[in-house]
Amino acid sequence: MAEKTASFRANIYLTLFLMISIIPAGNILSDSVIPFSFTPVADEQLAEVSSVFSVTAAQPGKTYPAATVIKIKENWHINSARPYQEWLIPAALAFDTLPGLTPQNIIYPPGFDAFLAELEMSVYHERIIIPFEISLAEDLEPGEYVLPVRFTYQPCNNLECRPPETDTADLIIAVGEEGGPVNQDIFARLSSLGKHEPNLETPVEEVSDLQHLINKYGFWGYFMALGLAFVTGLLLSFSPCTYPMIPITVSIFAGQKRTVGRGFVLSLFYVGSMAVVYGVMGLVVSLVGGVFGAWLASPFVITAIAVVFVIFALSMFGLFELQVPGSLRQKLGTVNTGGGITGAIILGVVAALVVSPCVGPFVAGILLYIATHGSPVIGFLVLFVFALGLGTLYIILGTFSSAINALPGSGEWMESVKKFFGFVLLLMALYFLRTLIAPVITALLGGLVLIALGVFGGGLDHLTPEAKFFPRLKKFVGILAFVAGLYLMAGALIWPGLLYPGSGQWPNLSVATATGDGTSLIEWETDLESALARAQREGKPVLIDTWATWCVNCKVMEKKTFGHAGVAAAATRFIALKLQLETAGSPETREFMKRFGLKHYSLPTTLLLDSSGKVQRILQGVVGPEDMLIEMSKIS
Repeated sequence: MAEKTASFRANIYLTLFLMISIIPAGNILSDSVIPFSFTPVADEQLAEVSSVFSVTAAQPGKTYPAATVIKIKENWHINSARPYQEWLIPAALAFDTLPGLTPQNIIYPPGFDAFLAELEMSVYHERIIIPFEISLAEDLEPGEYVLPVRFTYQPCNNLECRPPETDTADLIIAVGEEGGPVNQDIFARLSSLGKHEPNLETPVEEVSDLQHLINKYGFWGYFMALGLAFVTGLLLSFSPCTYPMIPITVSIFAGQKRTVGRGFVLSLFYVGSMAVVYGVMGLVVSLVGGVFGAWLASPFVITAIAVVFVIFALSMFGLFELQVPGSLRQKLGTVNTGGGITGAIILGVVAALVVSPCVGPFVAGILLYIATHGSPVIGFLVLFVFALGLGTLYIILGTFSSAINALPGSGEWMESVKKFFGFVLLLMALYFLRTLIAPVITALLGGLVLIALGVFGGGLDHLTPEAKFFPRLKKFVGILAFVAGLYLMAGALIWPGLLYPGSGQWPNLSVATATGDGTSLIEWETDLESALARAQREGKPVLIDTWATWCVNCKVMEKKTFGHAGVAAAATRFIALKLQLETAGSPETREFMKRFGLKHYSLPTTLLLDSSGKVQRILQGVVGPEDMLIEMSKIS
């Protein structure tokens, strides 16, 4: 996908430039110094993208392999589809939809590990193959079809980074009587494990955000992903539709007279059976949901998913209730359990199927997320652990009957829990919409949702000294949400650099990140006109550094060169200016290039102006500190 997003989860920044097999580590800080009078450079084609089909003609009603082949220019590379850092721009395939043709099951090859700026990164270089499948509808008319395939990538070499690019490689599909195989040099290689070309290992399927978290952090990734699912289930057990029924349910399967051991065993089987049912739901949905991967290229599908989440959120706010039909609930509720362990298991299964009006919308939301993003293993585990969280109170009360006296009584606080999850569902809707709307709009909407949570969630409530735990907790959460919302709004409207990448589009690199302790050795200005006016008044030369969030070489330049004590000392006689030129077509970039006579958009680019304001040197790419000192010494 062409990264535009929010996620709050979410974050894009800088890509890498190192190829272990081609670029020696010592070349990281090589430089490219260009005098002011230079000729325009035509944009190079850094990647050749083509799409191939496996047969000469396809028969309706069948599914066929296809692939996109990317040949990357020598000494250049792109991010892999699953970079280790969330802020990197990944390589991604997307499809324009055609009636009767359904692309599905994209498989991205793993990247190659490279180490840059003290970070281990994942890249592609030379040649890669991305296989996928095309399913043809039964009623598809014979003829020739052209399916647009879009490949988005962001290239770098050891000197410079180019802006993200999207190339279209049409896939031509002839439909009729099934023809013979073609392009077997590609598809035979893909079907033979261990016989891929040197830079193409065994493909791995595209993974979800949760799976990426696990891949990145190992055990702690599981702990974070499943811990979040457990806490979500635990909080939902305090919702007004669930909490009051817990003692009644426990008394049914455990009885009024129970020992600690018997109560624990029965409640464990009750919750365990419920968790297994939920886990199977997640497993099944993730398996059949694989087809959604291709559909998500359609704005209509993404919008529909977001609308579903909004509807679920309105249900949590009390506008209406979503629940299993009454007739089915009645039939399930009158099942004869027979008592004992068998009875506890049957009741657990029934409880999982008769989803409460409060829990149901959120369970449906999780299932929808898993259907579009989850692997089968993660789909099972997330719902299984979610159910364990939902059943924790059952185990506690089933084991220790006296524990009910320690739990808070039913009350208005349960409605607050329910509304809190309504706001969470609204944020999930924004998560899906992040690929369709601008990052600024995503941040604005996210900020509004959080501010609304802060206001209506109790952040502005007045507390008396006698206030108990829950009102204080509600106020604390409300204040946090309110501050976070203001933070997003300020980052979107006032100071974009302030917005740490919650929307996935804002810069992690700032003018204050040159040193390890988060401070800059150089006092950078960020306003071009103000800096040039000051230089004119004080008769000082000017140092201009340009950067963008996707430019990893800019980070290297900031860390290795401008973070060098000697360069920082030499910069004190300059007016130091750092400008963000995020895209080649932005008004700021066009005006900057026109003003200083630049014909080629490439980052990082450093300009040195003398005290009269004339450009004396243009340094393109990463320039080492020693070379930068030499160039700066020539400017007066």
